[in-house]
Amino acid sequence: MEEYVEQPIKVYVKVNDKNEIVEINSDIFIQDLTDWIEIDAGYGDKYAHAQSQYFDKPLMNEEGNYNYKYINNKIVEV
Repeated sequence: MEEYVEQPIKVYVKVNDKNEIVEINSDIFIQDLTDWIEIDAGYGDKYAHAQSQYFDKPLMNEEGNYNYKYINNKIVEV
């Protein structure tokens, strides 16, 4: 009998020309990975529902500024 091994859910972001993270999603919802950058992988809601569960803060603050940047392969809170 073959054993099924669940694959981790990958989390991807898109950045603008200032390296600000403008989108986040998991691979279960992305059809075309063009321009997406893989940042993490794992199991559970944090990964499956990355849009609302991955970061502590929303992508944008009340003033309309982005809260996160992707610099040197790392997420940086602004």
